[in-house]
Amino acid sequence: MKQNENKEQRSSSRKKGAILSYFYSAAQILINLLYVPLLIRGLGSEEYGLFQLIGSIMAYIAIMDTMFSGGVTRFYCKFFFSEDEKGMENSLAVCRGIYRVVSVLALVVGFFAAIVVRFVYADVLTDFQLNETSIMLLVLIVNLIVTMHNAINVAVINAHERFVFLKCVQILSVVLQPVIVICLIQSLPFAATICCIQLAANCCCALAQKIFARKVLKAKVKRHYKDNALLKEILVYSGAILLAVIADQIFWKTNQLILGAIYGMGVVAVYAVAMQVAQTAYQPLGTAVTGIFLPRLSELYFKKENIPAISDLFTSVGRIVAYPLTLVLFGFIVFGRDFIYLWAGPGFEDAYWIALAVMIPFSIDLMQNLGIAILQVMNKYGFRGRLYLFMSIINIIFVLIVIPHYGAIGAAVVSGIAMFIGNGIVMNWYYSKVIGLDVRKYWRNAARVIAPLFVLLVVSFFVWSVFLPAERCSWGVLISGIIAFSVCYAYVAYFFSMNDYEKKLVSSFLRKKKCK
Repeated sequence: MKQNENKEQRSSSRKKGAILSYFYSAAQILINLLYVPLLIRGLGSEEYGLFQLIGSIMAYIAIMDTMFSGGVTRFYCKFFFSEDEKGMENSLAVCRGIYRVVSVLALVVGFFAAIVVRFVYADVLTDFQLNETSIMLLVLIVNLIVTMHNAINVAVINAHERFVFLKCVQILSVVLQPVIVICLIQSLPFAATICCIQLAANCCCALAQKIFARKVLKAKVKRHYKDNALLKEILVYSGAILLAVIADQIFWKTNQLILGAIYGMGVVAVYAVAMQVAQTAYQPLGTAVTGIFLPRLSELYFKKENIPAISDLFTSVGRIVAYPLTLVLFGFIVFGRDFIYLWAGPGFEDAYWIALAVMIPFSIDLMQNLGIAILQVMNKYGFRGRLYLFMSIINIIFVLIVIPHYGAIGAAVVSGIAMFIGNGIVMNWYYSKVIGLDVRKYWRNAARVIAPLFVLLVVSFFVWSVFLPAERCSWGVLISGIIAFSVCYAYVAYFFSMNDYEKKLVSSFLRKKKCK
């Protein structure tokens, strides 16, 4: 396996991958805008709440995949940029062996989770729902095992920077899966139906990616020698990721578990709608391009150890990511209340405040998401893992205190404050003092992007709140308002926020579209 791609080809691949990543994120957002209300109406709030509840439980079990998948890519890239063919093949074989062991562990954990759920939620779920949870957990465990074993193929595709194929498969899946779900729940209106469709879609994606990695990229999974040092390094590295992933799941999922045990599935459904906005419609805009730059970061670090270049990339990518993030965040601040009412229906009004309580502090982490990739490449992820685990424990303590008095909104505010302290204060100190990134330069650039757009936010919020009160809002008025806001946003962003490089990127993209 030889590195015969030149820098221009790889740069072009990254640009195409970034565009497709945002197209994928846009498809996710658009589909979920249509998908979630159809799910709620097709399943009912109770069954939808059950689906989200089991999703919250599975998110903890899925940690087993997340903790190792980053390690597969990181160490494969290390050997790839060292042009060590045997090292590449051996690293994939080591990771495959790890996943075989973890798959057995996942089955055991899933079995015990099914038993625990029946006891914990016996008072709030019917006998039919309790049986359904067991089926859902079994299906989702199988889905997790498929995902884990496919991680080695995804690592190969990422290392070769073949992002066009990877993103096209993901886009096809995200478009077709909801269509099939909506069709089938008309006759089978159960949460378990969705889980089965997810498994089928994931198997198809995994098969396509495996064929591409093995047949097109000629990747081999072959153990050439016993490498205990690599195994130990992967396990230590994955242990650091494990801490951070557990913390992420506590921030995103534990609140729903606690709310479900105290208030029932109705409140879980409201909280889940808010998290759909924050995670499904907002988070992908910040994480879309991180994986695209992982091979480039690996090259800068393993071949050159060029920290100033990594810092400049951190700043430039952060600026670019800020545009879609502020568009969605500021747009949601202006139009969110009306959107939630029209989208999810009556009874979900609190979802607006829950979503905002999380989205605003979460924006810091999303704008600096490339920092996570930098930590992974430099094998410095341990600090973030320990920090986030500590903050998540504090989060649980205060959520348990707050929920009986302030409900779902109080829980979201507590989680938002914890995110701000961890992401906004401590991690920026670490990036600056330990990693050596120029954080002051980063925030000066971020301020230049955000300040003009914040002025637009204030004006737009005033106009929408004063002249178009909620009782006069309809889908037509709302969509017209969003379009007008987006046009004004594009104008302000281009003429007041963007630097020369970003304007050239926009102009180049528009010229290519016009030529086509």
